[in-house]
Amino acid sequence: MAYMAKAPLSNKIVISLVVMFLVIAVTLGVVVSMVFENTILASEKQKADLLVKTIEKPMQIALYLKFYDQIAEKVTPVILVPDVTKLVVSDHKGKVLYTYESKAVGSGRHEPIVLERKMYEPLSKNKLMGTITLSYSDLAYDATRHSILEIVYGVAFLMAVLFFVAAWWIRYLLSPLNIIATKVRDYTPGNAVVLDEHGSVEIEQIVSAFNTMQETSQDYFWQIESINASLEQIVEEKTHKLVEQYYTDQLTGLPNRYQLQERLQHNDVVALAILNIDDFRELNDFFGIVIGDEMLVHMGEWLREVSSLCYRLGGDEFAILFTETALNQMELEHRLMRLIGLLDAKTFTINTDESLRLRVTIGVTLGAEKALTRADIALNRAKKDKKQVAFYNQDEGVEEQYRSNMLMAASVRKALFEHRFVCHYQPIVNLKTGITDKYETLIRMLDEEGNLVPPMKFLPIAKQTKLYPQITLEMVSQACTLFATRTEEFSMNVSDSDIRNVETVQEIIKIITNTGVASRVVFEILESEGIESYDDVSLFIEQVKALGAKIAIDDFGTGYSNFENILKLNVDYVKIDGSLIRGIANHQRHRIIVETIVDFARKIGAKTIAEFVSDEETYEAICTLGIDYSQGYFTGKPIPLP
Repeated sequence: MAYMAKAPLSNKIVISLVVMFLVIAVTLGVVVSMVFENTILASEKQKADLLVKTIEKPMQIALYLKFYDQIAEKVTPVILVPDVTKLVVSDHKGKVLYTYESKAVGSGRHEPIVLERKMYEPLSKNKLMGTITLSYSDLAYDATRHSILEIVYGVAFLMAVLFFVAAWWIRYLLSPLNIIATKVRDYTPGNAVVLDEHGSVEIEQIVSAFNTMQETSQDYFWQIESINASLEQIVEEKTHKLVEQYYTDQLTGLPNRYQLQERLQHNDVVALAILNIDDFRELNDFFGIVIGDEMLVHMGEWLREVSSLCYRLGGDEFAILFTETALNQMELEHRLMRLIGLLDAKTFTINTDESLRLRVTIGVTLGAEKALTRADIALNRAKKDKKQVAFYNQDEGVEEQYRSNMLMAASVRKALFEHRFVCHYQPIVNLKTGITDKYETLIRMLDEEGNLVPPMKFLPIAKQTKLYPQITLEMVSQACTLFATRTEEFSMNVSDSDIRNVETVQEIIKIITNTGVASRVVFEILESEGIESYDDVSLFIEQVKALGAKIAIDDFGTGYSNFENILKLNVDYVKIDGSLIRGIANHQRHRIIVETIVDFARKIGAKTIAEFVSDEETYEAICTLGIDYSQGYFTGKPIPLP
């Protein structure tokens, strides 16, 4: 089939004719053979039947009269026939009365034709007198069949000759197409191919059409060549423009971060300084983005005046490269301080009549290795220490801290996937009854060996990623599932970021509703972290309280804690921060503050819980102050609950 797909047309026609001839010849031969074979065989059977009928009546009379000695005479006309190979006459009991077998006749293609004829008494059709059995040779049939096959083979041979002559003639007629195909196959635009117009009318039409196509294609070829040349020029210009845009900051016209990253690959880089404009966000907020962009342009123009290797990294950050080989840290710091002095003395004019000054904070790293990262670390250090210039110090281990944070984030993600977060529960004791009727839910992470990881190691990292809401929901799910089978009240911490996450809030409400624990759950809001949106927190409190849940303010008494928050949030519990509780037995000031908190909570109908009660002395002190509940190692450590 693969050959036929690629073969010349003449070969395809010849092969098709040969295949067609073979199919016709084989079909004709099979049909003729079958028809003649059946016809001749039937004819021979009729001959055998006639021979039996010839002697049937005489034999019937001889057997009826029991003239057995006349049987041989009666069958003589039959046994003289050359094709009769055997004749047997037997009586009604099967006794052989006469037998004849010819030895001159050989075997044919088939078994001899055997006919058996039973003979009955003349006046009775049921009384058997004897049987005639005749065996008739098929040699005559074979001779006739061979004659017919010879005729069929002769006709087939003649047809084959005619077919091959026709195929040769067709191939001859199509030979001009092979010549045309060869020349057309080697045709390429721009090179003319000459075809001779000879042969049939159809061939001449093909040649004429191809020559016309050549002329048209030549015209198109030169047009395409011209278009390609123009396109190449346009593409080259556009590519150059895109490269410029890729490596250039569109606002200031300075080289951008990408160009700086490539420049840092050169061996001549000695130091990199990142400059961050101080209070630029406030400038944007006060004057607007348009003025802010104008100031960035002015800053870029000024930097281009003081350094030929300056870049804009994005936002309000710029960079300067230093390539002088003799430059040391002291000299570099001196130059940067001088640059800061020049900037301090520079006045930028906006809107033709408004003057502004800019100040910068600079982070510097020596060398090109990880220069952008290290200069950025130095810049953060300068802002934290409120210095104008800070150099990267590898001994501070900031990069190691970053790497450690990334590893911990990966560990938290894997622990969530492998369900290695578990809940421990710390008892909260009722100081009036001494009974533990509440628990606080505390989330814990297990490492791959099954050891507990301290919360302070993974929670701060999780809060900086998108993993923290997942940890919150894991805690809520586990705690609600457990306390659905218990009777105690239990509390769970939710952060301000959890409350501002609509999906997290919806899932929390769904879990407490489905588990049926809404009336026994207390949500602790971490007041010490600060609350960005009291509207979101108030909405959350309204939603969960409608279901029967309660609210507690956690870590109250530290940071920016104030009594207004308690009133604003309509809380049910006030958890007094451990920093006040630890020293309450020995510090009168702590005692006064706690008394004030307890008195205020009692007046608004809120219960108080003392955190970090670690010894008996502290326990007795909080009992005397009228605090409602105690929580700490003295009354119970966080443990798993069955």
